[in-house]
Amino acid sequence: TQLEISDTGTGISPKDLPHIFERFYRSSGSSGSGFGIGLALAKKIVTSQNGVILAENNKDSGAKFTLRFYNSVI
Repeated sequence: TQLEISDTGTGISPKDLPHIFERFYRSSGSSGSGFGIGLALAKKIVTSQNGVILAENNKDSGAKFTLRFYNSVI
């Protein structure tokens, strides 16, 4: 199963993109609110379910997050 979430904002800075899933990481342009744990927590939850979460910038504008969950044998 694959889920894609995208927006039409300014996207993620290329400098910040490799770090956005690190716990307590906040981009240089952050508004000052938040603690930098949301995306790290999302990655922890998705990977604990044998999934993958990816982030990239759209070609025109905005960011895109892809979540992939794979079939598993229980």
